[in-house]
Amino acid sequence: MEREYIKNIKPSPLPNYTHHLKELDDEFWKKWVFYYLLNFYQNYNKIELIEKIESERRKPKSDIEDLIAVYIRNYFRKNRLIELQGFKVVGGINNDLDIKGLYDISFLHSYWNKDFHFECKNLDNSQDLVNKYVCYNKGNSIFDGGVLRYFNGKYAQSCNFGGMIGFVLEGDKVNIKNKIFNKLNNKFNISPEGDLISIDDNSIEDNEFTFNSIHKRNSDIFLIHHIFFDFT
Repeated sequence: MEREYIKNIKPSPLPNYTHHLKELDDEFWKKWVFYYLLNFYQNYNKIELIEKIESERRKPKSDIEDLIAVYIRNYFRKNRLIELQGFKVVGGINNDLDIKGLYDISFLHSYWNKDFHFECKNLDNSQDLVNKYVCYNKGNSIFDGGVLRYFNGKYAQSCNFGGMIGFVLEGDKVNIKNKIFNKLNNKFNISPEGDLISIDDNSIEDNEFTFNSIHKRNSDIFLIHHIFFDFT
């Protein structure tokens, strides 16, 4: 199942002693999360997942986005190594803040004082799904969207980072990526909250299906790690 074009380097091993684990910084833990996500992308059963997606499409009320997110979470729950290393992968965690928001995929570890949350969105060549990935309008105002949730009080308010995973179901990945770049350059109606500062392309192990976007939030900097999984 391994896809050789995906670059993935195993990070430094976790220390054996508790006091060393508690001293590890966010970047160490994030490298392991990226490693696991890329490992999934290298090794998942494409035929099995495509069959599930096509079956879901035929339903009167389909939810492909949720189906794939559940598939990814279940993949990790069956992964003995991730469990042995103390990670948990869950979905549907409430942010416990005044503005309700449920995370699609979250990586947790008992010795990491942060949770790494990911919002998942379907993508194709349409501007509509790009808008839903970033933000979209309802009437005359910006209403909701994956990226927007990190700046309207819904997501990751106790962290300075979060994640987005785009499920590419149709279309050209480069075109979709460029459309998202253009959309990110548009200010939200809560500007300067969420204003784009810069984009770091191919940010995770130099993979072309990844990038980071750096934004303003609460007079500080907020980092979003973006990963696109091609399920065409």
